Amino acid sequence: MEKAGSPAFFIALSLFLVDTCLREFMRNHGIILSLGLFLLFSPLLSKQNPKPKGKENQTTTYRVTKGDSWYGIARKMKVSPESLAKLNGRTIHENLYENEKLRIPNGNESKSLTQETKLTERFLFPLTQREKVQKKFSELTYDPYKGVQFKRGNSSLVRASAGGKVVHVDYMDGYENFVILEHSNGLYSVYGNLERIQVTEGQQVNAKDRLGILAKDKGLYFQINQNKTILNPEFILERGAE
Repeated sequence: MEKAGSPAFFIALSLFLVDTCLREFMRNHGIILSLGLFLLFSPLLSKQNPKPKGKENQTTTYRVTKGDSWYGIARKMKVSPESLAKLNGRTIHENLYENEKLRIPNGNESKSLTQETKLTERFLFPLTQREKVQKKFSELTYDPYKGVQFKRGNSSLVRASAGGKVVHVDYMDGYENFVILEHSNGLYSVYGNLERIQVTEGQQVNAKDRLGILAKDKGLYFQINQNKTILNPEFILERGAE
């Protein structure tokens, strides 16, 4: 069992505190809402009380013109392509459309959004086959999603994306059985929607080791964070292989 105060404990505790508080709120107000719409981690709660807008919170916008690319706009605005795409809930592999508006990160956002580019840990695809993404990572205030949900394809075996220690195994409505792995440098990965778990807390695993079997009617929910900072799993996986 992980120690109180550790990032893994924070992750697991956040799951249940958010679930309990939300359900109580919904009961009191006669509202029915699935926990699946909410995040695994508490940064969602901090968005409910945003700080007053100041210089540090401001962003500018850019209107896409014909011939623009993620790299061209990023170079023009002196930000990284990854941070630009991530702020807009996109990836650098998606097409841009003429006249669409993009938010441009300021210095603070650019720093936080590009943390994953400095990671040395190599994460592999958590399924035996590359499945399409059903729901993408997003930090947009109106549509946040702190991981990625893969489509349910032919892959049923869920494997460790990187070597590490199993620090939490549990079940939660909306995410089914889930596993949290602790890696080096404060990195954690989360694997949800498992029908059967085949590891135990405290167990050491290597990359590609079996964690469990995917639920028959749901794709894998996958999330990566560094301590309490949420990272975009798609960016991390693009730097790995297989």
